[in-house]
Amino acid sequence: MTEAPARAASVRRLLPAPPDVVYDEWLDPGALADWMCPRPARCLNIESEPRLGGRLRIDIEDGGTEFWVSGEYLVLDRPRRLSFSWSCSTWPDPGLKSVVNVLLEPRENEQTLMTIEHTLLPPDLVDQHERGWAAIAQQLAGELAPSGPR
Repeated sequence: MTEAPARAASVRRLLPAPPDVVYDEWLDPGALADWMCPRPARCLNIESEPRLGGRLRIDIEDGGTEFWVSGEYLVLDRPRRLSFSWSCSTWPDPGLKSVVNVLLEPRENEQTLMTIEHTLLPPDLVDQHERGWAAIAQQLAGELAPSGPR
């Protein structure tokens, strides 16, 4: 008997800010534009309605190709957890809905352990999304660092 392939990408990162600050970064379109797209991709536009059932849309440019990610907010539990659905226009089935769960755990010295788990992904896209979320977590850490870009 063979196991089904993993359908979740998971990334953990210690961030140099308390959970409430990290949580707010996830809901602020201006902040998201700074770190949400794994470079060299860039966010062209972000629409965010941070309420249960509210829409999220990220327009992205990567290597001359434009595409979008869209979803809706499923869980908003400040400052511990947020969750949103995720569909991508470049997927074989752009109507497929995966789910991104973000867990924020306080740590000493005003730090946060952030866990991003992206579930229900098409199996052949798990590794790509795990690399993307790892890059995004690193970019967020850089934005939050005391000597960060802001």
